[in-house]
Amino acid sequence: MSASKYFDTILELRLSGNLAHFRKFFTNASSLSYTIPPRTAICGLVASILMLPRDSYYQTLCSENLGVGICIPESAEYHKQFFTMNYVGDEKNINDVSGHKQCRLELLLPAEGQKLSWIVYLGIRQGAEPALDPLEARIRAQNLGFDVYLGQRQFRAEIELLRKFSKAEFAVRDTSDYVDSVLSKNQITALDTASFHINIERMPLEQALETKGKSSYRRSVRFADVVMETSGQRLRGQFSDIIELKDEAKTRISFL
Repeated sequence: MSASKYFDTILELRLSGNLAHFRKFFTNASSLSYTIPPRTAICGLVASILMLPRDSYYQTLCSENLGVGICIPESAEYHKQFFTMNYVGDEKNINDVSGHKQCRLELLLPAEGQKLSWIVYLGIRQGAEPALDPLEARIRAQNLGFDVYLGQRQFRAEIELLRKFSKAEFAVRDTSDYVDSVLSKNQITALDTASFHINIERMPLEQALETKGKSSYRRSVRFADVVMETSGQRLRGQFSDIIELKDEAKTRISFL
């Protein structure tokens, strides 16, 4: 992402929980889930911490102001399972089964005895958007505003700050021979797939609020085919527009 070079700070976070559902944009009656939280879900999570009103934050958290990188930990073990849910409208009596509607819901589950977990990197342009300024302090103090969730409000999550990288502690690399995060397919020139577990999912990355007549609606305005190594291994190959962190592992990430 070309805006990477303008970020002044990167926050390294751990996001975890017991269950998740990140609804794929093209599903309807049977709700399928992404394997990782999409960029749009992370933006919603940040907006919840900052207590920004619904549908008000799309420009505030655009890619020029907020970079989002996601890593799958090497120890992670996930699987998906369908459950049948009964839904009922607010106007119906919950005991009136004639008003119930069944829907298959795909949940993301961890291995037994584990939690779902991702490492999330947030790139921030200092002063570019004042609404983002309290984010670090809120996470440190665990003052999480409207709280954090993994896709739906019934799937509560935990978030913790692992490290803060100043501008001197990371660098933008035009090319790289490895990457540790998920990334857009168009950043890949060559990929060594001999011993990796590759998954590609098409995801919405940014949204906007549009008005038609008297109605306003949310619309996805940027998409990508996101490539991930589902066992958390470092991907080898040739990649473009990568950020190298000055940590012990020389972690290299991409912002979606």
